[in-house]
Order: sequence, then C-alpha cells, then structure tokens
Amino acid sequence: MYKDGYLRIRQAFANYKVNGSYPIHYYNFWTDQLAKDIWFSRFIEHHGLLQNYRGKINFYSVLGPLNNLKELHKGVNIFFSGENMYTERFADYRSLCEHTNFDLYIDFDTSMNRNSIRFPLWLLYTFSPDSNYNDIKRKVDQLRFPLRDDRTGFCSLVASHDWNGIRGKIINELSEIDAISSGGAFRKNTDELNVLYENKKYDFIRHYKFNICPENSNALGYVTEKVFQAIEAGCIPIYWGSDNKPEEDILNQRAIICWNENGNNGLVVDFIRTLHSDSKLFQHFIEQPRLLSEAEDKIWEYYIDLKKKIIDFF
Repeated sequence: MYKDGYLRIRQAFANYKVNGSYPIHYYNFWTDQLAKDIWFSRFIEHHGLLQNYRGKINFYSVLGPLNNLKELHKGVNIFFSGENMYTERFADYRSLCEHTNFDLYIDFDTSMNRNSIRFPLWLLYTFSPDSNYNDIKRKVDQLRFPLRDDRTGFCSLVASHDWNGIRGKIINELSEIDAISSGGAFRKNTDELNVLYENKKYDFIRHYKFNICPENSNALGYVTEKVFQAIEAGCIPIYWGSDNKPEEDILNQRAIICWNENGNNGLVVDFIRTLHSDSKLFQHFIEQPRLLSEAEDKIWEYYIDLKKKIIDFF
C-alpha cells in the first residue's frame, strides 16, 4: 500500500512537472519532455487546432500507475499506447481501456476501444509532427534508398533487455558467423555507442551491415520504431514481430529478414552468412527499395485521419 501511494505521488509530481499551465495535459506519459514539446502537442499546435477551443485536452498512457486513469479529467480525453496492450504486462490497462469511454483511443490496433484510430508508434519516431505531404515524401525517399556507405561491421544490437528471449537466441546463432556489437545494456560488449557516438543509435548502427531489431512482443500490426531505425541507418533489419509481416502496405517485405520464434532458423542463418560473405549478393540485396511505391500516401493518410478525428471534438 505504501509503495503504491509513493508511486502515485511521484507520478503526480512528474505529471505536474511535464504539464505546467499548458492546455494539453499528459498523464502516465513520457516525463523527459515538457507537454508543449511532446509529438501530439506539436501536431495539434501546427494544425491550429487550439485556436477555437478553450478547454483542456488530456492525453493518457501506460507509463504510470493505473489509478491515474480511473478518473478522467474535464475536457477532451485521449488515450495513446505505443505498447502492445495484448500482453499480460498491460492486462489491467487493457481492461480499463475496453470499458472507458475515451473520446479517442490511439493505438496500433482499432479493436480495443470503439473510438479507435490506428497510429502506430513508429510514426512518432520517424516523421515530424509538422510534416506536410512533401515533407513525408522526402523522408520516405530517403528511407526507400538509404545511404549505403562502406560498412566494416557485421551486425549490431541496441537493447536494454530481452524479456521474450528472442534477442538472445538471435545473438547466439548469428555469433557463429561473425562478431556482433551490442551497445545497449543487454549483452553489452562495446562502449562505442556512448563513448564515440554520444548514445546516438543511428550513428552507431550505420557502420554495420545488419541490425537485430525484434519487437518486445508479437501481435499483428504492432510495429515500433526499431525496424524503421534499422532501415534509415542503411542496415538490413533482422526482425521479429507483427507476425513477421511488419507494415505490409509500407515496407518491402523482401528487404527484411524475419526470424522465426519457434521454428528452425537454419536457412535464415545460412542466408545471412551468404550475404555477409558474398559482396555482390549483399549489394544486390541492399539495392532493393526498402519502402513500397505508395508508402508516402499511406503515411499521409495517417496524418489526415488523426487531424480529422481531433477536429471532431472541437
């Protein structure tokens, strides 16, 4: 009881620190940014959606005590989750969201709440909230054919944990091919990420041919920033998650190597070994477009849909 009370007080203080007097408030959200700097605030401000609305806009998420979500505040109430709500870890939050009438529910899935819109987490990491169509097209073009400078390293990983054991399995099997550089807390074996590259993931992984980038859990449609970060850095993603079909209408599935959770990965390992040793085959593989031809249109639709949904409340 004491511990729960302490956590609630600490989270309340964090919420106050983030929100201040800004009209958009965040609860159980990221606490390393002020409210005005969070992606959704910048999106709302950029589109002028506050000009004709004098009430509060309240965003809720899963990064804090569940009790913070049991009483909604006055104004527009929006729930956002960048996590997979179908895992046991978020079972209590899932139950609450299924029975709470949020004005808008933003997630990778649209079945959790009747007022749902799909807006997966990778969008927040990959595209600016003030992007117009041309901005998105320019970014997509960069992702479609990322820079392919000389790479001296075989494979990289940046991860803080391995809850589901997938990362460890991949490392164990691929280490038979060549050395894997792990710059995060999980199986850390190099200080380059923080010493040479000041914890900038892109600058670290761009020196490697492959990047291990599985999700924390699996659910069709649950895709985070990890595979997009690998693509942006010009790496070949070694991926697991979203039923091994990450964003089929946006990403070229042939340019991604998928790991089988429970199956035999002998053929996958052999293919990676061949790509690593055969420079011509490797070059042919990475010359594929990473994003599909209509990716910019699909991504722009997400922006348009989100804007329309928010306008409906004002």
